[in-house]
Amino acid sequence: MKRNRTLFIFSFLFATSLGAQDKMPSYGDEKAIIASKKKAVVKIESLMNDGNQEVGTGSYIGNGIIVTNFHVMRPYLEGKVKSLRILDWRGGAASKVSIGICGGENQDVDLCSLKVEGLDLHYPFKLMSKVFKSNYEVNGYGYCASGGGLRAFNGPILEYIDGVGQHMGAYSKKLDKNSKAYKIGVANCKGSSGGPIFDPVSGELIAVFTRYYFDKTTEQKSFEELKKTADFIANSSIQILELFKDNSNFREISSEKINKERKLASPYEVIPH
Repeated sequence: MKRNRTLFIFSFLFATSLGAQDKMPSYGDEKAIIASKKKAVVKIESLMNDGNQEVGTGSYIGNGIIVTNFHVMRPYLEGKVKSLRILDWRGGAASKVSIGICGGENQDVDLCSLKVEGLDLHYPFKLMSKVFKSNYEVNGYGYCASGGGLRAFNGPILEYIDGVGQHMGAYSKKLDKNSKAYKIGVANCKGSSGGPIFDPVSGELIAVFTRYYFDKTTEQKSFEELKKTADFIANSSIQILELFKDNSNFREISSEKINKERKLASPYEVIPH
């Protein structure tokens, strides 16, 4: 009887601890919120056909859905990638990956949605539905192409820009044209594209890292010179909500059908090797 009672107590405590793992930290508990969000970030590894490896990051928003940048997934869609892996915070690889909406109808928004299975993901990001205030300190995560584990970032929101491509100079891209993005004073790294920028007080996703920001006054300088002091842009959660409002179309196709000649259209559907 005593043994059964001990077993019962152990089972109860074990079940309670499991249930508590996904309990969201309290609003305002910044230390707990920042720590918990590590489990809502994935690493995207692409082994290129030429033998090089590219790294990207993704942000988990629930129901197996990951948000990343279109430019992170574009090489795979163009047939330039030999194999693709999506990894969770433990280093476990997804058993299945499908791609939903990427780039918008005209491929002019640098966002892409993935759906994954087999990953150990927790504490999904809730998308912030309003413009976040400037000069507010935010936090972020990303995986660097230079190696190492998940890297933490922090810095201020500098400015919200509706149509960021219209404010940039010679280094503006089509993907920037209609982007609703934030200019951020956060020093991130190559590979962190698609990683989360979030409010440490509420844990809400404000934006995802995208790339360098250059204004029109910098057109006479080289890219290498500019990026030493450049700010960054991050596609806003407002845009994510607009782009993925009907995000139920995730289907798989054979990777052999994806090649350089395939027309880039939305939505994309992919399964990795």
